[in-house]
Amino acid sequence: MQHALHPILSKARVHGLAINVAKSGLCLNDPAELRITDEGVLEVHAIIRRPLLGLIPRAARLPLGHLGPHTVARIAPYLRDETPLRLRIVGLTPEYIAQPEIFVSIWGAFRPEFPGPAPLTPPDSA
Repeated sequence: MQHALHPILSKARVHGLAINVAKSGLCLNDPAELRITDEGVLEVHAIIRRPLLGLIPRAARLPLGHLGPHTVARIAPYLRDETPLRLRIVGLTPEYIAQPEIFVSIWGAFRPEFPGPAPLTPPDSA
């Protein structure tokens, strides 16, 4: 039975970029995936399009960077239970505009046992 996907994190920064964003061929809404390294780092991988000799199209799945500690803490319960996650590229800033950035959204099956942040409570009125 397929469960509907819901946003876990709508926009998570990819840290330690390992690619040139402007030359990567990435587009908004491109799929991405998570891979755990031997050191336990959650890397974000995506298909990078780089033509060979400027003519022959070729693509390779390469690491873009890794997720930060707050993002890892938020999705850790989903990873422990091996819940399928869907990642999409939702933000790209190439080097020629500003500091390069990549953002991904993370979606998964709704899990009521993994609540979001605690709601704010109003201060006591004395």
